[in-house]
Amino acid sequence: MSENTAPPRPTTDPPATAGGNGAADGDPGRTPVQHSGTRTTVREAPPAVHGTTVGPSNSAAIRPAASPAPGLAAPARRPRRVTIEMVLWAVLVGVAILTRFWDLGSRALHHDESLHAYYSWGYATGVDDYVHHPLMHGPFLFHANALVYLLFGDSDATSRYMPALFGVALVWLPYLLRGPRHLGQWGALAAGGLILISPALLYQSRYLRHDIYTVVGSLVLFIGIVRYLERPERRWLITVGAALGFLLTNHEIVFGIAAIFALVLWGALLWGRLRPLVPLQLGTLAAAGAMWMFLPDILNRPLPTIPWDSPTREESNRYYVDLLTHPLILGMVLLIVVFVLAARAILAAHRDPDLEHDGWLASLFAGAPDGSVERGVLHAWRDRTGLLIALGVGGAIFVVLYTSLFSNMRGLSTGTVATNGTLFYWLGQHNYRRGNQPWFYYLLLMPQYEFFAILLGGAATLLTVWRAGRAALGRTLSALGSATLFFRLFLVVWFALIFGILSWAGEKMPWLLTHITLPATLLAASLLGELTERALARRRERVAAAGVPTVGGRGRWREPGLAVALLVAAGCWFLLAARLSYGVFTQPDGGAWERSLTPRTLDRWWFLAVPPAVALVLVGASWASRGARRTGWAALAALVIGLAVLQIHAGWRTIYLEGDIPKDMLIYTQTSPDVARMVRELGLLSAELTGGKELTIWEDHGNEGIAWPLQWYLRDFTNRDFFSGSISGPPGDAAVLLVADRNKGGVERHMDGYTAQHYILRWWFPEYEIYRNFAIAPELDPGASAWKRSDEPHDVLAIARSIRDSLATQLDPEGQQRVYRLLMYRDLPTSIDGYGYTLYVRNDLVPLLNGIRY
Repeated sequence: MSENTAPPRPTTDPPATAGGNGAADGDPGRTPVQHSGTRTTVREAPPAVHGTTVGPSNSAAIRPAASPAPGLAAPARRPRRVTIEMVLWAVLVGVAILTRFWDLGSRALHHDESLHAYYSWGYATGVDDYVHHPLMHGPFLFHANALVYLLFGDSDATSRYMPALFGVALVWLPYLLRGPRHLGQWGALAAGGLILISPALLYQSRYLRHDIYTVVGSLVLFIGIVRYLERPERRWLITVGAALGFLLTNHEIVFGIAAIFALVLWGALLWGRLRPLVPLQLGTLAAAGAMWMFLPDILNRPLPTIPWDSPTREESNRYYVDLLTHPLILGMVLLIVVFVLAARAILAAHRDPDLEHDGWLASLFAGAPDGSVERGVLHAWRDRTGLLIALGVGGAIFVVLYTSLFSNMRGLSTGTVATNGTLFYWLGQHNYRRGNQPWFYYLLLMPQYEFFAILLGGAATLLTVWRAGRAALGRTLSALGSATLFFRLFLVVWFALIFGILSWAGEKMPWLLTHITLPATLLAASLLGELTERALARRRERVAAAGVPTVGGRGRWREPGLAVALLVAAGCWFLLAARLSYGVFTQPDGGAWERSLTPRTLDRWWFLAVPPAVALVLVGASWASRGARRTGWAALAALVIGLAVLQIHAGWRTIYLEGDIPKDMLIYTQTSPDVARMVRELGLLSAELTGGKELTIWEDHGNEGIAWPLQWYLRDFTNRDFFSGSISGPPGDAAVLLVADRNKGGVERHMDGYTAQHYILRWWFPEYEIYRNFAIAPELDPGASAWKRSDEPHDVLAIARSIRDSLATQLDPEGQQRVYRLLMYRDLPTSIDGYGYTLYVRNDLVPLLNGIRY
């Protein structure tokens, strides 16, 4: 059998059970279910090795099933049953389609969305050629949206079709991780459900930015890696190559994600067959860190500044010369050479002498356990054809998109080495701190929306680290814990490092939360899946041992009854909190209205302790009568249902109810509904006057003007003139004129004969009043956090004190009221600020426009 031949398949499909235990495309690591009485057991199928399926001893191959004798019909295939699992997946995907595509056009396009939409529309219609520029990240979005416009037309809703489609795909993708070494069947279902109701992932699935594409691409890359390690099949190797090529055409965060994944795989190798290199690796890292920190200062020669803003060829060439001749870079190159030579010398003593003629990898990794990184690396190296196909597919995606379908060959430079290209453009702006957000930004953003990711994802992280510590000490783990340890460690490292990288990076924005949410959500799902599998296994054991269910008729309702009682107690608490926190509105010193608590409410604030006390009594009574395990399952069920309800509430309010009102930290800034309404009215006015879109419009495209998003919204109006902040005389016969508030002084003295109407262009979340004062952020200028003046302390102890003071506000009712009303109802302590513009309408057209409006 040749090296690339697929392993033989069974001649009949395995039987499917109600729980979906039959082998399927998403669960190739399972062999047919064997039944014994009422008990069901599942054998693990070992991974394929060079086209054969090897048993536990790696010595015997399973031969293909014999063909039927001539003249005899082949055995009939058993029809696949519809299982509960299949139905649940269908429901998840159906609800995902509804929640992602429903009412996509009701929210006006955000500033960034309008840029992406306009240039995609220009590319699709021939109005303008698309040329890659890193300001708007990679080219995939523009090609994908241009295709959507060609197929379905251009509108706010169609602009979001492709993100919505990827959002649906994201819900389904955990299906490919339902094998026992990964999430398991129940864990995969939990992952699909948690992704479905994640506010951050749902919001970005209905938002024309690159992040949803990157999240999907990252998950596909992760799936390709772990599935290839489980069973080294060429399709997963090609999947990895395609995912990397796709990610490189989408967003620069791919460099961080790829580095994290490579670090996990390298760490696994160091823990395994390359463990003799650990001292050398640690020493090399220490030396590299010392050089990076101290060498430029010692030599008084900092690294050259990246010329990222429209550099000339001479500036780019000079940068590369200065960079490649810098002592720090030369020292790093020398350090890498020394590491490689030293590693070769160390590993030479650990090669298998009988396999040295097969090469270094074979002599080091041969005989590695099934599912290990060593075996996966060895298989990939031996499958040269598969590697070439993977590189070819990834390279083709990269070249085709960056060259704009071969119409812009310079895209190969801006996608790679150009100093104003994909990587260097954003590295050069690291210190610009776009958004100017503090180090604790994601620490406060994520808990407001992603309850499962924070609570259960955090618990799964701690559990995984504890298990890894036990494994490192040689302690025995359970079969399930041992089988999934690497998978979960991969997720833990991904979660921890992407959180750290994004918190360190200069640009912090709410849409980047999706990259933190994904691994944390998968960790939460893995924990839920494991707990479900354990509960079902114990139930099967009890049924098999007793022959009949062990829970009597009277006890059947006690565990669900406890869960329901806990949920009722939680509901009572929220109703009490809503009533008690409502308070009254006062106007201190004649200023703005504020919500405050009355003395009567303060006297009754202790009522909020009653539902938790009742819940504790119920749990204690159940513990005493039913035992800790059953009580724990009921409490966990109540917790999961309660968190799901809260997360759905947060997502519904943020995305559907108030999606165009920036009362949420997740929204950040948003185009106001005024814009879309005004454009509709101007369209009707133009149709009345010209029969089309020939209305004469003058627009302010000056500094701080209103070009975006109006460049998108007025794209079909063919009679537009532009001015830069001011005009020198009356606007002639212009029907309407649009000017930004900041430039209004340069226009209004010439607007005799026109009537003004003020609108809000965009508005934004009030950061300073909500979260910036939570703690001191010494990396920002004074005044941007709890650090107000440069002469105030801002060391580690001062930061700790600022955090303590903020948390201490939750010890009194007023502080609790503010946080509760913010999280549940988005009651803001101040008004939403905005940036406005003015529409001037020629006086003779005002009656007609008013008739259209009213």
